[in-house]
Amino acid sequence: MARTTPHDRPLTEAQPLYWRIATELLGELRDGTIPPGERLPGERHLAEHFGVSRETVRQSLEVLRRSGLVATDRRGSHATLPGLPVETAASLTFPVGARTTG
Repeated sequence: MARTTPHDRPLTEAQPLYWRIATELLGELRDGTIPPGERLPGERHLAEHFGVSRETVRQSLEVLRRSGLVATDRRGSHATLPGLPVETAASLTFPVGARTTG
């Protein structure tokens, strides 16, 4: 049985607070406020932004992690929505920044 996370439901008072915050954060990810692949702000900043506790932010991020919309590693949480990466890596020449002859 596949686990699904219906983020397209409208916000209601019956939903837990962490679910509503996860939906709002997902909206910001989808509208490009946080580009795909970019590191999300820290829990403290997100808590201040949404006016909730850090524990609520942790629960919201866990909902998005389980859906595959956010990935977390030792460097922080990152948006994994499809789209262009924040920066495209250019080929480096030596010395760095030198122009190519072609």
